[in-house]
Amino acid sequence: MKKLLFLIIFIPLLCVSQTWESVNNFPFTGVHHPVTFSYGDDAYVITGSNTDNVYKYNSITDSWTQLNSFPGGVRGYAYGVAVNDKAYIGFGSDSSSTHPNDWWEYDITSNSWSQLAPFPGAGRDHPAMVNVGDKIFVGCGSNASSTGLSDWWEYDITNNTWLQKTGIPANGRHHPYFFGIGNYAYVGFGHGSVSGPGSNPNSSLFIYNDFYRYDPTNDSWQMMSQFPSQARVAGTQFSYQGKGYILSGDGDSHYPLAQGEFWEYNPLTDTWAQLPSNPGNSIWAPGSFIIGCNVYFLLGSNKWTYPWTFPKNIYKYRLGTDCGCTDQNAVNYSSLAIQDDGSCCYVSGCTDPYSLNFDSIACFDDGSCIPAVLGCNNPNAINYNPNANTLQTVGGELDTSFGLGGFFGINSTAALIFDANEDCILESAVFYAQYQNSIKFEVRDSLGQIIDDTTHAVYPGKQRLTLNFEIPAGQSMRLGIGTQGSFLYRNRANTSYPYNIGDLVTIKTSNSSWWPNQYYYFYYDMIFQKNCQVPASYNCVNVNDCQDPGDGSGQYSTLADCVNACVSTYVKETNEKLSIYPNPAKNHLKIDYSNKNNYSMNIYSLSGSLIKKYKFAESANYISIENLSSGYYFAEIICEEKTQRKKLLIE
Repeated sequence: MKKLLFLIIFIPLLCVSQTWESVNNFPFTGVHHPVTFSYGDDAYVITGSNTDNVYKYNSITDSWTQLNSFPGGVRGYAYGVAVNDKAYIGFGSDSSSTHPNDWWEYDITSNSWSQLAPFPGAGRDHPAMVNVGDKIFVGCGSNASSTGLSDWWEYDITNNTWLQKTGIPANGRHHPYFFGIGNYAYVGFGHGSVSGPGSNPNSSLFIYNDFYRYDPTNDSWQMMSQFPSQARVAGTQFSYQGKGYILSGDGDSHYPLAQGEFWEYNPLTDTWAQLPSNPGNSIWAPGSFIIGCNVYFLLGSNKWTYPWTFPKNIYKYRLGTDCGCTDQNAVNYSSLAIQDDGSCCYVSGCTDPYSLNFDSIACFDDGSCIPAVLGCNNPNAINYNPNANTLQTVGGELDTSFGLGGFFGINSTAALIFDANEDCILESAVFYAQYQNSIKFEVRDSLGQIIDDTTHAVYPGKQRLTLNFEIPAGQSMRLGIGTQGSFLYRNRANTSYPYNIGDLVTIKTSNSSWWPNQYYYFYYDMIFQKNCQVPASYNCVNVNDCQDPGDGSGQYSTLADCVNACVSTYVKETNEKLSIYPNPAKNHLKIDYSNKNNYSMNIYSLSGSLIKKYKFAESANYISIENLSSGYYFAEIICEEKTQRKKLLIE
């Protein structure tokens, strides 16, 4: 028995910044099965989803331009490949599900089209298409006659001729993965009509994970090591510096992969290495192109959403070290870079907007980010948290750009589901409104009972609204609205649940009955706050003047202790005599303030509440206290901006 050794290599993230980065969104309507290729600093997106549109991307300006339409008419499931300054495009089907066999050349430098010799075989959707030298090889695919073709054709660019070659020695298939490396074409995976290598026995759809190399010099095929993960179909692929790559797509049941898996194939060792998955969900029928050292991943369909959506997010991933910043004065200078890719940055700092020390002008992350821990950081407070480092932090999605969405005016019960470890305050959030409206915003507990609410007028566009929701500790609470037909914006793809907000609040999911982990409702760039529960304390800041500093740091824990201290200090420093008697008293008090006229007296409870106010024109005065309850009080005498306090007992 022949035994196969499957080797999976996990590449460490060392010199190359092997993380995905966002670039500007695709500004036009999203499509699946786009034809994508690049030339120099530019890239092109052609057709897809039965359209004839042509778009050009400039990586220097990170901008898009629409060009003249594809002359072959509307097309879906078409394919193309760039060879030097020309691109070759064909196959697919039109809006009538007819499979044309026309074949087109696009002159990139002159932005012009020429029709070439038509393909002599059967037209088809999503075939494999690989460039090797001055030849283009096309095969596999599907049409009305077959869901899995296995033929193989060679197009001679120089002579504009087609020649049929030996077909793939395996089950026919459509939507395989493919790429060219050196003098070989590589083809594998895909969707066939019968069970085959990697097929899921519990699925009626037959997806494969076998992989083959074609040698044009002798028109022969060789089976390579079987792919070390599940079978897959309908992703994107490319080659770079002698290696092949496959990215995203559907798994062995033709449902989306759990993540947009990214794999690198090394032909020298016939092994696969897994790289970081694309951000968000796995995408069906996306596109990709290479500019410099970066692969750009875009378009396709997100089947995790219902209905399926067409993301406009574009991400790039650096594949090699020969492109980078070549300016030694930059904080991200790379000694390995040969070609400057325009990435030089001169300000380092924390680039995570959720961190405590986020630097909005930093373009290079220096690893200094401090995660925000929301809580009371006052050691004098009753609810002191020794791990807390902030009383306020942001949370949730910061804006709507992370995925597809739209204004939602149907369900007034749509909400985010969240937990709170402690009580806190949702101070404000950003909302996007389609129309002017009056909307009730609310927090409910897990049983649907309103905890707090407020109503605001909203206007078309973006706005931050003050909420001041007092949120208790609890599980599965709901953050939503109470107004039917709100037409506020919500996203329906590429969410990142759970959202941890300062280790105090966790937004777990939404309450959507369809795809709860794909919907994000209404509340963006939220500001959460935590109040410290500080006990009263007092300082004798001036003679006969007690004040609570508000942070629990006062010298005296009660107002009575502070008043007594301040009074005794004042009496030692003044020659004026103040007498309040009898003390204890029952019905009347006499106030004798030597040499003083036009003074006033306030009587306070021990807690500091004002009980009575009196004004006097003579130095000696009688007042009735019959209406005061028994207990201790403070008498405060105020004259010429001087204050004295004495403690009273009323029996």
